Amino acid sequence: MEKEKNKKIGKIIALSVVGVLVVIIGIALLIFQGELRTILSVDADTENGIYNIDYVADYKLDQLLEEGGVNNEDELAQYILRIMLKGLPINIEYEVPQLACSTFIAETPEKGYIFGRNLDNQLTDLAVVKTAPKNGYKSVSVVNLSFLGYNDTYTPEALMDRIVTLGVPYFPLDGVNEKGLAVGVLQLQAPPTNQQTDKVDVGTTLAIRILLDKASTVKEAVDMLSNFDMHASANGCFHLQIVDATGDSVVVSYVNNEMVVTEKEGKYQAATNFYLHDVPFEYEKQGEDRYAVLMNTLKENDGVLTAEEGMGLLNSVSFKETPPDEEGRVYSTQWSSIYDLINPSLTLCADRDYENPITYTVD
Repeated sequence: MEKEKNKKIGKIIALSVVGVLVVIIGIALLIFQGELRTILSVDADTENGIYNIDYVADYKLDQLLEEGGVNNEDELAQYILRIMLKGLPINIEYEVPQLACSTFIAETPEKGYIFGRNLDNQLTDLAVVKTAPKNGYKSVSVVNLSFLGYNDTYTPEALMDRIVTLGVPYFPLDGVNEKGLAVGVLQLQAPPTNQQTDKVDVGTTLAIRILLDKASTVKEAVDMLSNFDMHASANGCFHLQIVDATGDSVVVSYVNNEMVVTEKEGKYQAATNFYLHDVPFEYEKQGEDRYAVLMNTLKENDGVLTAEEGMGLLNSVSFKETPPDEEGRVYSTQWSSIYDLINPSLTLCADRDYENPITYTVD
């Protein structure tokens, strides 16, 4: 009798433990359902080093801005850990590489507009990220995964190694939203940008995320940027080319912590890695040869290019692979993007593979 009684008690305890575990797992799935769906969506195109991510979790941009923003990548990492990852004990180390880039806007023969962009950098994997925030515009953007600490030996292949990808919405380097507002960032070898007033604090890639989520026109984008204190990523200096579906375009730069807006003249505008205006200091100008090719080609075509011709122009100013440096790093054009601003979409060629473009729509 005693044995039977103990067996019954044991079964009851076992069932109770199972029940508790089921409840705990159910609560975890409920709390992290968006995060889990996002992690499971990671689709690796290993041949091209592209990870496609359909981001459905709430990355809580509005909350970040309401809390005053962030001054640097470390603060952004802490926000992601605290809010988005619910305090999970995960180590996030962000690295900001050197970026030598090219951008341009051109009209199409159909009276539409395209935005072209080369990202020149150490060769690493990249992520194409689709977002659809409840309080913002849908967009597709491109992220250099080295920003999140990924490298040749640490990739988002394994499920547990994908957790860090939950930070990708905050690190776009170029993108377009459903309204046809597109933006690309380019590095400058100039004094760091570190505005210090009482405005909300943003970094370079956080600013791009805000524009993609919140701005529908160049004017709206410029107004938004003027209401933030910019703290450039990696204590550096950058400028942004911002374009929209009407063909409007500006290059926003920072000089001695003052925002400067350079407007488009005529049908087209381009940028590389030097200021498009005079500045009161000496700095290392880079990309003047690429800029000349961009502007001369646009001028010869009266600012009108097809998407295919636009990709060809990016190819002509692309950065061919360098010999490995002392640490084995190889630098080249990591990706070339052509953004359709009228029917918002991205056509991307990774690692200078111009024979195999991939198109992503904003949906």
